[in-house]
Amino acid sequence: MTGQHRLLVATGLRLIALLTAAVMGTLTFEVSRVDAAALLAAAGLGVGLVIEVYLLTERPDRQWYESRAAAESAKTLAWRFAVGGQPFGVDDVDDRAAESLLLHRFSVIRGNLGALVIDGDGGGLQVTDEMRELRARDLDGRRRAYRAGRIEDQYRWYAHRSAEHGRSVARWSIFLAALEAAGLVAAVLNAVGMLGLDLPGIVAAVAAGGLAWVQTRQHQQLATAYGIAAQELAEIASRLEWPATDSEWAHFVDEVEEAISREHTLWWASHV
Repeated sequence: MTGQHRLLVATGLRLIALLTAAVMGTLTFEVSRVDAAALLAAAGLGVGLVIEVYLLTERPDRQWYESRAAAESAKTLAWRFAVGGQPFGVDDVDDRAAESLLLHRFSVIRGNLGALVIDGDGGGLQVTDEMRELRARDLDGRRRAYRAGRIEDQYRWYAHRSAEHGRSVARWSIFLAALEAAGLVAAVLNAVGMLGLDLPGIVAAVAAGGLAWVQTRQHQQLATAYGIAAQELAEIASRLEWPATDSEWAHFVDEVEEAISREHTLWWASHV
């Protein structure tokens, strides 16, 4: 979340700086025989350059992408272990072997993080007593916990985020369409000599900045991907009571986790 916040703030400030430079470049006003608009345009370009250097050196995008990939991988492994899903099936491996396999998978995740700094005081034990207690429950107990803590939780998250991104798509589409209409009117007024200001250029710059921000946030792609994930989870939830044995349950949990992982894989591919 820290990496995402830094990337979005830096990207937003960079777009604002470049937009300011573009707008000031179309204007001229002197202060003490100095073109203040040109100075502001230069300042905007300078700020944009500084932020670009920050993005290239600090790489908040890398922190965001790698951290989410690691967090999601650890989360699915923890749930698989705690409720007896593959490859930690209760009938397939004993508890000690399951814990050893889980810790090995965690070490692989850490090894893939590269130079990313991990807060050593933020996680506590990697295999907790609560995880062991849940794994020791009967099938119905694990089923109830998995329904509430994983399937329903993820369904609500994906459905909410899909609707949220869908609303953002609608708002930005209306805003950009209004800008383009205003630019068209301004261009016609310029053509007939009724407007002396380069308003079409300013409107075009604002619209380009808005479009770049929409592409950065990927509202349309995420609304679609999250909506598909929510529907898939809803379909899977309807079959939650079907597994009757621990072996069938292990396969069912694997199917659920693979469905969730597909969204993560598509997200990773669209960002990296």
